[in-house]
Amino acid sequence: MNEEPPLSLPTPQTSCPLFTLLPAEIRNRIYQFALESEDTATDELSSRLRYRRDAFFYRPGFKQPKRITTALLQTCQQIYAEASLLPPAVNEHTFWFYRGPPHIKYPSSPVPYFSSMSPKQRAAVYHLHFFTQQYFLEEHWTKVFEGMRVGGEGGEGGEGGEGGEGGEGGEGEGGGEEESGSSKCIIAPKKLTITLRHTDWWYWENNDTLGIDPFRPGRTHAADMGKAVSALAGKGWGHRFSYISSLEELVIEFETIMRKKDQLDAIIQRALEWRFPMKQDKSLYLVADPESKSAYTWIGAKEAHLKRGGRIRGILPRRRVFFVPAPDQQPEIPPPPPHSVDEQEDFAIPILKPFDPSSAQDNRPGLDTEKEEEFYVVFLTWRLQLVEERFI
Repeated sequence: MNEEPPLSLPTPQTSCPLFTLLPAEIRNRIYQFALESEDTATDELSSRLRYRRDAFFYRPGFKQPKRITTALLQTCQQIYAEASLLPPAVNEHTFWFYRGPPHIKYPSSPVPYFSSMSPKQRAAVYHLHFFTQQYFLEEHWTKVFEGMRVGGEGGEGGEGGEGGEGGEGGEGEGGGEEESGSSKCIIAPKKLTITLRHTDWWYWENNDTLGIDPFRPGRTHAADMGKAVSALAGKGWGHRFSYISSLEELVIEFETIMRKKDQLDAIIQRALEWRFPMKQDKSLYLVADPESKSAYTWIGAKEAHLKRGGRIRGILPRRRVFFVPAPDQQPEIPPPPPHSVDEQEDFAIPILKPFDPSSAQDNRPGLDTEKEEEFYVVFLTWRLQLVEERFI
């Protein structure tokens, strides 16, 4: 996919209503809907391919493998010319640091992932999504781009990170032979989402109190939050977003379990004051938008099951899935093996629901407190802004 085939001029579509009646803006919306990623499985296979409910990566929006169906691009040259770059543009490019789904080829390695794209495809990349354990966010995340240029040619980030950083189990392969140089592998994303799952916080399994400070190097204990870090300025992960010099929007998804809601709410209040430097010489910062704050809940596997089985739980059945064959070609699928949480029960699909302050975990209708846990999630967005020095 590194080289694009030569294209002849599209054949005029003078008799097709798609091109003669619909304006380009409407066609583009149709293309976007058609080329967005979707769940891999058909209805018949979905229960077989669903991730284990006690897997670390099972959550709203990630219940089974996904795919992008590109058959639309094969219908005619005109559609290909108009929509061929939409798949990398409209879809999130998701990486897991760590504990990602087992079927993903490069879960923790952006370099070989983006190296497999053509330069035009990489230039269309808009949105990155990182699932990061807290220690990885604080220690390593800017290193994953070694061998690439992030932010576009001439960006402040320069070449790569401070050293290669692969995923668990040796998933840190380099890029392709022709794309290993940073000058040949460039992305310029404008949006980054970072997700901190409940199981990504330091020592969640020991019920440690939540603590995080983007401007303090290393781990932040709850007692450290709010303490001055002026002597250590420039060392924390909050100073590293300038590495992605094209970045205009940052979303952080904070998740915990309901009993730690007050701890997370206190962190969110502090986070509203975080300002991430992008181009300090030009007074450009990522500034929190208070109106963007939104809180949700969802029901997942009880914390005790995550401790016991989450580290090894994966997909059902445990095999790679890249496409769904036609009905007459589908192989016979053996029944899924027993697993620790579901036990063949048909659990509801995980869905984010707006947080209702009047509803507590103990009285939520239908909650199976023996097997289920209520998770509390808060989204907050930072946007690139010009900030006068007196407000910093």
